[in-house]
Amino acid sequence: MFSFLAFGAGFPARLVGAFIFGHFGDRKARKFSFLLSISIVGATTCLTGLLPGYVSLGIAAPMLLVVLRIVQGIGLGGEFGGTSSLLAEFGAARRSRAFWMSLANLGIPLGGIAASGVMLVMSRSFATAGWRIAMLLSVVIVIPALLARYKLADSPLFERLKQREQLAASPSLGVFKMHAGPIILLALVIAFMSMDGFVMGTYFISFMRFVGIPLATIAVILMLGRIADALGVLLSGPLADFCKRRMAAYIAIGLTTLLSYPFVLAVLSKRILFMMALQIPISFFGIGVLHGLAPILASESFPTKFRYSGTGISYNLCHILGGMIAPSALAGLIGQDVFHKWYYVPACYAFYCIVAMLALLFIRETRDMKLEYLDQAEPGFAYSARLQKALPD
Repeated sequence: MFSFLAFGAGFPARLVGAFIFGHFGDRKARKFSFLLSISIVGATTCLTGLLPGYVSLGIAAPMLLVVLRIVQGIGLGGEFGGTSSLLAEFGAARRSRAFWMSLANLGIPLGGIAASGVMLVMSRSFATAGWRIAMLLSVVIVIPALLARYKLADSPLFERLKQREQLAASPSLGVFKMHAGPIILLALVIAFMSMDGFVMGTYFISFMRFVGIPLATIAVILMLGRIADALGVLLSGPLADFCKRRMAAYIAIGLTTLLSYPFVLAVLSKRILFMMALQIPISFFGIGVLHGLAPILASESFPTKFRYSGTGISYNLCHILGGMIAPSALAGLIGQDVFHKWYYVPACYAFYCIVAMLALLFIRETRDMKLEYLDQAEPGFAYSARLQKALPD
């Protein structure tokens, strides 16, 4: 349980990072914040891989690890807002706008595939040296990302507001004053994805080990999940256009919740092929499709002058509500007694499902809306008609 709490230390830092980078991204330039955030993430990830262990540094080793995790979290907090804002604004006039926006989270499953590959290849030494290699390999991703971002320009929508001097003075604070409702509603919806991603990607590693499943088998199952996650992201845009944004979310959340029950039973009975068969749709819908829908829903809920801040804050708040709380709660409630307390897992999915579906009721459908319209719309536009009737004039 303590390892999950240490892991969760970076999530509040992500929210802090969303505030910081959101301010500069909406106030100064998207490109500056985007470059700085990836630099921080890359540096702290590499330093984590090089950090000496407890034998060498004593109590300073875990303390430094937590510090690095917090600084890394601050950097990560600026990633989603920058990626989703730039993709949304550059793709605003494209017919397949949803597809381009969904790509904001494609790097997550691709990185997960690489991590699962390292875990599979080095399953015997992953707990000692393998995890360090996985951290150091981040350089292969960070350097090309830095070069690509350096060549980026700010979006035409942002430049237009900048030339007209219509940017917000304090966007990270102003977005809460003008758009607090969409921030909270989006966080509650996307928290299901965060819960599913971190429960399947972190907590279930220990859950399956307590059942007696070998680490190499777990790595294969995770690899299948990551591949399904990536496919879900790629298909989320067309799905959001075909079914509309909210219906696509309802389908993904509902199916994942239903499948969580037989998946846990398959793990407990060590039915490996059945586990793999269920892991694919759970990761495809619950993580992948929602990974793609997250930037679509978020970017279409905030005007240009608040988009970096609003998308980043809502997305990183969802990780506190889902990714930070759920794995730690399950670890504390179940412990090692997985054969008698397994029911907490489907109960967790059911709880997050109910909350997400209720929040979806109050989010406006934006499939047929032009992105530029948000810059002229009233602050309450992101709410559904149902909630607008309940709001005071």
